[in-house]
Parts: sequence; C-alpha cells; structure tokens
Amino acid sequence: MQLPFQTFLQGKKDRIEKVLGQGGFGITYLATMKVEIKGPLGIIQTEINVAVKEFFMKELCNRDEYTKHVSVPSTGSIEQVESYRKKFRKEAENLSKLNHPNIVKVLDVFDENGLTAVLCSNTSVSRVL
Repeated sequence: MQLPFQTFLQGKKDRIEKVLGQGGFGITYLATMKVEIKGPLGIIQTEINVAVKEFFMKELCNRDEYTKHVSVPSTGSIEQVESYRKKFRKEAENLSKLNHPNIVKVLDVFDENGLTAVLCSNTSVSRVL
C-alpha cells in the first residue's frame, strides 16, 4: 500500500506528491521538501523537489490505512525484514559518501511510523515533472 498524495513526513517538512515507481523492496515517490536558503539578503523559505525511497517489502509489510504505520504481521518474517532494512540503510549511507553528477545525492535517512526512507536530490527528479 502506497502513501497517499499529500502525506506529510518528518513533521510536515516533506510532502508526498506522487508515486514514481515501486518494486518488491520499496516505493519511490516524488515529494517536495521545505528548505531555508541563507544568503546576503537574509533567509528565504522555499520548497524543492526530492525523491523519497521508502523501504517497503510488499509481500511482508502492511500499512495501516489511517495512521500510515508500517508493520510486519508475521512474527516469522520480522527478522528477515529487519535484516533487509539494515541493508537498505547501509546502502543509503554508502551513497551519501559518493559525489558524482550521475548519482543521486542522499539528503537524509529517517525512520517514521515504522517506515525507513531515504530522501534524495538530483536534477533528474525535476525532469519527471
């Protein structure tokens, strides 16, 4: 189950706009992120387009329709899901150390409502619009 349009994450810092794609291990969304830009004329608050990649094993995870909380209903699958979640986070950490124009830039990794997500920025996200 995907996060609905206009779902807020991280205390309304990020807002889901649409689904870009999904597979067996995750869902990727186009989102907007609130940012502050500091310059010589002061601080400007604006929004930028970002991609949010959510770890969500569709065969093993459930999402509560109202709270958006992600859970693993089968106690036998909890270890497997947690193992892959750790690998997902490690991949995000490894990506965050890279700097190349053809590789997305990891802006944040966070856990919320039982989900783990990676927030990425790249000029290619703007091309999706």
